[in-house]
Amino acid sequence: MERIDLYIYEVTRRLPENSRADIEMELRSTILDMMPDDYTQDDVDVALTQLGNPSKLANQYRERPNYLIGPMFFESYITILKMAAAIAVLVNITVLAIEHITLFTEDVTFLESSISFIVDFIGSIIAALVGVFCWVTAIFAILERVLDDKSKASMKSKPWKPEDLKHVIPVEKKKRISKVETFIGLLGTAMWATIYFKASDIVGLYETTEPNGKLQFVAPLFNQDVLLSFGPIMGALIAFQVGLLLYKWIVGKWTNKIAIWNMIYHIALIIFTLFFINQANLFNMEFIRYTGELFDVVNDNVLISWWNNSIWGFVFVVIIISVVDIFSGFRKAKI
Repeated sequence: MERIDLYIYEVTRRLPENSRADIEMELRSTILDMMPDDYTQDDVDVALTQLGNPSKLANQYRERPNYLIGPMFFESYITILKMAAAIAVLVNITVLAIEHITLFTEDVTFLESSISFIVDFIGSIIAALVGVFCWVTAIFAILERVLDDKSKASMKSKPWKPEDLKHVIPVEKKKRISKVETFIGLLGTAMWATIYFKASDIVGLYETTEPNGKLQFVAPLFNQDVLLSFGPIMGALIAFQVGLLLYKWIVGKWTNKIAIWNMIYHIALIIFTLFFINQANLFNMEFIRYTGELFDVVNDNVLISWWNNSIWGFVFVVIIISVVDIFSGFRKAKI
């Protein structure tokens, strides 16, 4: 019975959660019907051999053809395509919403503003989705064609046998890395990457001007030249984080290796943050003075001291979050 349970686990873990219970009952009934009442381990092995590899059986339950890229890469292709498309939509909505809010005036009716937003949204989403589809498809298509037959053969799994189930160790829930967790991580990365490279246009102070009531971008928080000078380093950190998130998704559970890479990423992030925050002219002085006026702080020395304390408070929070995530990763890996 243990081998039957492991076989069912190997099949159902590849299926959507809302259909696992029904398929588990159906599959268990099918297996038992294939064997005599007083079945032995040999009978179990014969029945499971007839059903075949759990991954292939799971594909049959999904009832979807694997023809777009190829059976070897299709599942990863579809998953990454969905993630990238969803992230592209959410990022575009956020950026467009900010841009339309800053351009809104009382002379423009809400209906006109809404129509303008919808038109711009549809255009940008179509462009983003086409770009995502082309890039993801191109990458997988190149991978499919660059690898020679020998390399593909080495990637193919060996013929499945019931004895393989003895090597299966169900992943505890606390150690699992879900697709939702990966998606949220990729979305967060896309959002702060977009904000970083468009900071001079969207991150700063806004105020309503008279008499038209337009929400105007008064002063950017950062000096864009300083941000762009760190572009290559920021790009490397973004690539590191995306690679780590995808690697975590592929492995599907916390391991010591993933915990170590997660620690390396956070240490690099902390070092970058400390070095970045100490750059001269990083922050726009006009923004600092404008903020001081809002809090009735007009003395430059007091204002700079207050601002520095606020920034270092933010850095402290970043360090605490990173340390907590590092220890959390190692704890999950050892559960």
